[in-house]
Amino acid sequence: MGDRGNVFFVDGTAGKQLAGIYMYTHWSGSFLPAIVRAALKRGQGRWGDSQYLARIIFCELVQESVMEETGFGLSTQIGDNEHAIVRVDDTKQRVSFHDAGGECNPKDKGTASWSYEEFVAAKDQALLSAFASETDEEAELPKATATKKPAAKKKPAANKKPVKKPAATAKRKHTK
Repeated sequence: MGDRGNVFFVDGTAGKQLAGIYMYTHWSGSFLPAIVRAALKRGQGRWGDSQYLARIIFCELVQESVMEETGFGLSTQIGDNEHAIVRVDDTKQRVSFHDAGGECNPKDKGTASWSYEEFVAAKDQALLSAFASETDEEAELPKATATKKPAAKKKPAANKKPVKKPAATAKRKHTK
């Protein structure tokens, strides 16, 4: 079990591929767009300063688990993954979502792409819709911004007859 995801932070090229570091989360994959957005907001003064911005993003990711031995990681190779890869390209100041394997290809524009400014200003629902794939049907916004789902309607018990509700009466318009 888990909610595995990766941010690929790009700070250069290696031959024909983008070069950078993967930031892995075991439990927060569904929330990566919100985490990256919060980090970019906080680190706006460091856009284009890759060493600092990468650390700011990783600190945003691990802030509640700094001293833990598991849950997060850094690597030059992708870790386990269940979601689109969030590519943060500091050389172009763009954030994009990619199918695994496409994030290193500079020609792969991803399934969605924004400038840093656009990404920081984007609405939660727009980011979530672009991030969620067919396998992420249960993805929800982080608790702080989630909207409540309507309660499921109860079915009447098999041995009871449904109770009819009285018809609604039309309200009269008052005129002055």
